[in-house]
Amino acid sequence: MPDNLEREVEEILRKLDEFVPEEGRLTRARRRVTTAVSDTVHGLLTGLSRISLGQLMLGSLVLVVVAFFFRSASPALARWLIIAGLILFCAAFVLSLLGRRPQYERRWRGEVIDLSEPGLGSRLRNWFQRRGRGR
Repeated sequence: MPDNLEREVEEILRKLDEFVPEEGRLTRARRRVTTAVSDTVHGLLTGLSRISLGQLMLGSLVLVVVAFFFRSASPALARWLIIAGLILFCAAFVLSLLGRRPQYERRWRGEVIDLSEPGLGSRLRNWFQRRGRGR
């Protein structure tokens, strides 16, 4: 009985070896290259996602200022750097305006809570109204 079972298992394993084709060199190389490119792009995008729009605007202004001061060394390069800095600044500014997240109401036990303080005008108006009632 164990001999029969052993023969069947070996036959199944032999068929399995024949069923799974081996990977060719081209397929392995292609998979390695795509994995490397994917990991590189993912790392780059992860690093870029940590940069805020404010930092991007500040960096673009620094780029414009540096290009402005070094324009005597290479006027053509400085011109393109200034243009790139201005385009980058405008794009970051527009994205900061468009990317406003909606304000969600804070609730506690089903009631909306307001944590904002009244402005100076409201406080002065309330002070005058309290003072006027006292007379």
